[in-house]
Amino acid sequence: MNRKQIPQNWRTKCAWATWVAAGQDMKYEKATTSCQSEMIRQTARQWWKTSLDFMLPPRCILCGQPCGAICICEPCKSELPWTGINCRQCGLPLATARDDVCGLCIQNPPPFTRTFCPLHYEFPADRLVQLFKFKRQHASGRVLSHLLGEHVSAQPSHYPDVLIPVPLHNLRMIKRGFNQAYELGWYISKLLDIPLHAGSLRRRRNTKAQSGLSRKQRHKNMRNAFYWHGVKPAARHVALIDDVMTTGTTVSECARVLKNAGARQVDVWVTARAVPSGRR
Repeated sequence: MNRKQIPQNWRTKCAWATWVAAGQDMKYEKATTSCQSEMIRQTARQWWKTSLDFMLPPRCILCGQPCGAICICEPCKSELPWTGINCRQCGLPLATARDDVCGLCIQNPPPFTRTFCPLHYEFPADRLVQLFKFKRQHASGRVLSHLLGEHVSAQPSHYPDVLIPVPLHNLRMIKRGFNQAYELGWYISKLLDIPLHAGSLRRRRNTKAQSGLSRKQRHKNMRNAFYWHGVKPAARHVALIDDVMTTGTTVSECARVLKNAGARQVDVWVTARAVPSGRR
């Protein structure tokens, strides 16, 4: 019998009411049990983490000294190649703070609006990226994610509606085992409470590695390499997540695809920015 079909006979009504009440009690008991189970799981996870930190205290991934949960000590953190006065759009260093956009971006504006990058791609930041990307040292990835999250959280007015990681081709994904941009985005999403959307921005072909290519070769390599799959994004302000920005070719191509799909503003969030020798 459908619960919405209320019977007319009074005896049947009583039986129906008893049946509904019993069903509600069962639902309440299931919800209560589920809630209690989740609390037990959370308590067990917290206890395990506390016990593990006590038995194996975190150590700095750069110097090996004991440190906090982020796995980098304050002395090593202070010696990282932090960015200073940068172009608001491309992230390259500026000589003075008088202007917030460099001449190159004025002459040839990229398809993205802002670039957030806490570090220059120099030692030891480059080592952190390489350990994470090629050696699967996820502790380095957590450090980089935390540093990027701290950098962006200083300007909460620029938070986007959604985070989108730069995608890997399926063959590259199988070879590497994970997408470093997605891993960074997942951690930052939890840290800043911003939704992460992956799967719609896709890589059309397995492009060559950008490292070692000239600027002209990079542009040719990335041309039409990405596409948008599915419905247009509801978010109007999007932040692209990647590990390193070198010439900006990859994120420019991704931003172009996102703009064509309906995004009004695309920002770029990267952990490190490579700086040409002439701009240092």
